Amino acid sequence: MTKPKILISEDEVIIAEDIAASLQELGYETCAIDNGEATIDMIRETHPDLVLLDINLRGDIDGVELGARIKKEFGIPFIYLTAYADKATIDRAKKTEPDGFLVKPFDEKNLRSAIEIALYKHDTSAKPEAKEEEPASQPLNHNHEPEIAADYIFVKVKHRIIKVHYKDILWVEAYDNYSFIVTADQKYLVSSTLKDMESKLPPQNFVRVHRSYIANLDKIEALEENSVVFSKGDIPIGKSYKRTLMSRFNII
Repeated sequence: MTKPKILISEDEVIIAEDIAASLQELGYETCAIDNGEATIDMIRETHPDLVLLDINLRGDIDGVELGARIKKEFGIPFIYLTAYADKATIDRAKKTEPDGFLVKPFDEKNLRSAIEIALYKHDTSAKPEAKEEEPASQPLNHNHEPEIAADYIFVKVKHRIIKVHYKDILWVEAYDNYSFIVTADQKYLVSSTLKDMESKLPPQNFVRVHRSYIANLDKIEALEENSVVFSKGDIPIGKSYKRTLMSRFNII
């Protein structure tokens, strides 16, 4: 599978190299690093899938102007990087309709999340609307019932549809209007809200334990005062969900 190509437009060399190293760790390809002066030429030459763009580039044009040109000329996703910016700059930046903002310093988790969401949004928005009509033609027999009856769910990851068994899911985590499905060795970003995910998961195994988390009861290893413990880590328990959660266990 082809790795997504990322162009970094950042005039601080050390920061740019650090981002490039993080992208490599995350499985992306850095197709170019530029200080902003030749970003447009670099895009024409390397054909990146996404641009990471410093909002405060120094030079004849700043990151916001470059963002506007990328949007108009290439139509590829771009994410602004910023350590600080005044309100006027932010207001200008919003009008260019970027695919995300990352505040420096950021960690690999935030970097991956921002890139995956931007690539996913671009990929789905570029597809013909007829694709969405397919499941609606037979909603009862080919959408809801099979998902609940089967012991797995299918997850779209870039250009593949991957089967994820319910028994392998540890928890599901809200992320704005998206959700993360967390297993012992993977974390999948899906374009469903946590409420949508709750309706798709079998209620005998999955229960909401927090406004931002759904837990797989079969995978819980321990319960603490304010958290649920799994082999991979723990998630919080919301006060309003605690009684319902505790009622699902045979505690002696």
